[in-house]
Amino acid sequence: MLEITFKQFYELSYEEDAWHELYVVKNGLNEVLYVGITSQKIWDRWFGWNGHIFLSGAILVGKSSVGCKIVDHLPDSWKWKVQLWTLDDCVAFCKDEISSTRKSYDIKYLEPFMIEKLRPALNVTYNLNPGTDNTPQNEKEKTREAELDRIYKEVFEKNSKWREK
Repeated sequence: MLEITFKQFYELSYEEDAWHELYVVKNGLNEVLYVGITSQKIWDRWFGWNGHIFLSGAILVGKSSVGCKIVDHLPDSWKWKVQLWTLDDCVAFCKDEISSTRKSYDIKYLEPFMIEKLRPALNVTYNLNPGTDNTPQNEKEKTREAELDRIYKEVFEKNSKWREK
């Protein structure tokens, strides 16, 4: 397993080979935020077509929950950690949870076990007991949350214009 800062990851200041198939993102408090897999290079999964973060010149735009979290917390999030895991790393980490009778493993089989063990705060799928994200909310997050609360109230509260009268 290779652990680097998000800045090193973004700048490709590391050696990524085709064997890294799973990534883990940790915030500045060392809490696991997200676990993901890819069949392409991990950097491409993040910054390529339909990635977590869209690159527009010098502007970064978050396109997923973890992408938004990182972009919202720049420049502090440059220091957050990204771990790049190989299939063998995952098998070793999950050895007590996976079937010993199975002859071979692939990353799609192991991803749910990794999520269950690491309990990332932002993963939804396979995550019955998510961890917490204690990163202090910044103004962007507070504004976004207030807007979502306003929309929720508009749609679902008793006097909503969307409810049948």
